[in-house]
Amino acid sequence: MSDTQFEQLVRRLEAYAQTHPTRYKLKVALVAALGYAYVLAALGLALGVGIWLILSLREEPSSHLSSVKLLFGLGVLAAIILRAFWVRLTPPAGYEVYREDAPRLFLLIDKLTTALGTPPFHQVLIVNDLNAAVAQRPRLGIFGWYRNYLLLGLPLMLAMTPAQFRAVLAHEFGHLGRSHGRFSGWIYRTRMVWSRLLEELRARDHWGSVLFTKFLDRYAPFFNAYSFVLARAQEYEADRQAARLVGPHAMKDALASLQIIARLMDELYWPMLNRRTITNPTPPASHLDELITVLQRVTPHDSIQKWLHEAMQQTTNYADTHPALADRLAALDHLPEKPNAPEPPADFPHLRHPHETTAANYYLDAHATTTRAALDRSWAESMAEEWQQKHEEMAAARARCQALSDKSATVGLSIDELWEYACQMEALESDRAALPLLQQLLMKAPNHAAANLAVGRLLVAQDDQTGLQYLEKALAADRDAVIPACQLASSFLERRGNHKESMRYRVKAQRQRQQLLDAETECSTIKPGDSFEPHGLSNAIIETIARQLASRPGIQAAYLVRKKVRVPANVPCYALVIIPHRAWYELDAEASNRTLLDTLGTILTLPAHTSILVADQLMKHRWINTLKAIPQSAVLRAHTTAS
Repeated sequence: MSDTQFEQLVRRLEAYAQTHPTRYKLKVALVAALGYAYVLAALGLALGVGIWLILSLREEPSSHLSSVKLLFGLGVLAAIILRAFWVRLTPPAGYEVYREDAPRLFLLIDKLTTALGTPPFHQVLIVNDLNAAVAQRPRLGIFGWYRNYLLLGLPLMLAMTPAQFRAVLAHEFGHLGRSHGRFSGWIYRTRMVWSRLLEELRARDHWGSVLFTKFLDRYAPFFNAYSFVLARAQEYEADRQAARLVGPHAMKDALASLQIIARLMDELYWPMLNRRTITNPTPPASHLDELITVLQRVTPHDSIQKWLHEAMQQTTNYADTHPALADRLAALDHLPEKPNAPEPPADFPHLRHPHETTAANYYLDAHATTTRAALDRSWAESMAEEWQQKHEEMAAARARCQALSDKSATVGLSIDELWEYACQMEALESDRAALPLLQQLLMKAPNHAAANLAVGRLLVAQDDQTGLQYLEKALAADRDAVIPACQLASSFLERRGNHKESMRYRVKAQRQRQQLLDAETECSTIKPGDSFEPHGLSNAIIETIARQLASRPGIQAAYLVRKKVRVPANVPCYALVIIPHRAWYELDAEASNRTLLDTLGTILTLPAHTSILVADQLMKHRWINTLKAIPQSAVLRAHTTAS
């Protein structure tokens, strides 16, 4: 399902849910049940036929051998189904805290659990995210028996006041509370389970998962669309339930502050941390201490109001079930304030003052230091290799920049060298250092798509509207620039409140994304009935592929052709067809073909959009003459044999 189709379906369902809420819920329930029915039907069919065979064996002994073979096959099929869906979903990772370590935190958890009717949590984990979340891991796959986790982001607790953190936590508890009702809670859990299950089946590549991944690829987005309206309503309901406990103003303050804190980290903390890769070969021993340093600085009021204004300009869309900030705050405006509620602070949103107690210190108390040290160690260990690689890249970039600077002062730089110089300077210094070089490049090559995209990106980040002109030039010059240019333009216009123009760019990006998806689908399905033509690649590319193929025994011949595609016509789609050498006595040719395909995927240097196919005996006879007839298709002729 494309983004456009998804959005259109959700819009129709929103209108339908408004006029027929009961019927809408019934439809969601039927779609949810369809997934379970598919699994149970496949399993029931295998078991039913197996039982029928067992009974038939008693009546017709003469068919004993064939029936036993079929029964064995059905047993394998049943095992495949159970194995595919008995996936052990990976439990969340984090630093576990216990009641004796953080009594205030667990007292808050107990209060929220009681007030909102939330099931108890089996583990409370401190994680390294600017977030708080509840997670459920079904121990029986799609059939439930959930283990409940509470994930608390330490960066969030370091950035927020105790009151703000309490409000965020109340919202998360609301998702599992009784306010959602049994039906809504079931749908909420089912959405998470199907999404995670599809991820696991793809990632682990179970030998039985192929029976279900194609079904899930179609079913999961369809179910997500049908349940989207309900999921969004649950976000508003979780806000309302949290506001009932902490007060509407406290809830609004927490939501707005979270937006500002995220922007603060994006603008200040992450750039500062990334710049340290230039001088330090190892990650800092305590990145969270550095976060505390950033948070303790007093953020200028003008910056806070600018970020809040831009956040309030965002509109609710269909990329996420979470409504936009403006809509969430507006929904809370209609709720009565709690009796005897304290007078709200004059500033909104209220960013924690450096002298105020953090939620981490208040709720984790003395355990906050131990927790922070554990997360710091874990982060430093996980980042060590990536950080070292980045440091080496920065050292190489520094040396390259010096060489380019020296050459620029003497003989001048080519277009490609100017582009490289600008990219390296942005990585080493800043966008302000790169911008003059990019503008110098565009003086020489006005239609350079990548440079126009980069200048547009840098200017709109500085809130300069002239960046849109460069983004327009980029998307006109290169189809690969359409999606990033449209995303940048749409976000910039959205922040300014120009929703009509923002939507125009979003639609253009969706159309381009759909074209690429259609092309990818067409390129990924190569079959004998397709129309092919000469590949049109250079001799150097073909010689490289031929040399790499020749180093691999077991290949009889190889042909490279270009498939004629419909959409978009300018996307090249290549097919490398491998004719393997197989002895007549080889029994498991399919397994050998898979092994060969996996090996070739790692050793071959191929053009983009190239599919590799290892032909079986049937495909070999159907294709061999067709492929031979295409000029220059033979990359490796039929003389290589297995060793």
